[in-house]
Amino acid sequence: MASLDLKPVETVNTSTRIIEQFVDMIQTNKLQPGNCLPSETSLAKSLGTSRATIREALSGLKALGVLESIPGKGNFIKKPSVHYEIDHIIDTVRSRMGFLEALEARRAIEGEICYLAAKRRTDSNLRELKSSLEQCKHIKTVDEFINVDYEFHLVLAEASDNRLFIQFIKEALLKLEQPYYNIIRLAEEGDDVSSVERLFGKSYDDHEAIYEAILKSESSMARKSMINHLQAAKQKFTEYYESSHN
Repeated sequence: MASLDLKPVETVNTSTRIIEQFVDMIQTNKLQPGNCLPSETSLAKSLGTSRATIREALSGLKALGVLESIPGKGNFIKKPSVHYEIDHIIDTVRSRMGFLEALEARRAIEGEICYLAAKRRTDSNLRELKSSLEQCKHIKTVDEFINVDYEFHLVLAEASDNRLFIQFIKEALLKLEQPYYNIIRLAEEGDDVSSVERLFGKSYDDHEAIYEAILKSESSMARKSMINHLQAAKQKFTEYYESSHN
């Protein structure tokens, strides 16, 4: 069993800090493929936290593809996928909380975008939204999803007729969404095809609800539909992050 030099962690975002420690040890070869981790009880004592937090951290490591559980034996370090390098894993871990915080900000910003779009949209805006919505039906890959998703949100901003909102979407959206896209790519590379396809379908349904509210000039419903859409994204991101894709 591997001997680990673990440090007690902050109480804020504890499981994320634990994951960062393990990933750092993997990167510096203090932990190597095949090493068995101590028990949950031992880890909780070493890290000064609860077993529930340890289980959450272990689930995160499994989702990142660097840990596997063998029934009756324990949790073992595994070699990361060649398609998902260790530096990329670190970026994903460290950006997790930033992504969740960004979603909170986007609820306010994009909720207002949809509210205004329902009041100000032109026939041209509606045609562009409808075209983007049609593209959502035919998404097959994560790359296609990224492009179509960005286009839909940009057209929404343009329909709001507010230059600052348009600038926000153009300059910030792809950066803010990157952790989400990374975790979806991890699922795609892990052959979790059915889950990814369900995500594409849910995204279409959400976009359609937003479009219908804007088409009918229902401002409050448009805002609510966007907030529901972002809440669903938060839930899906958390599920992908915490679920194992062995």
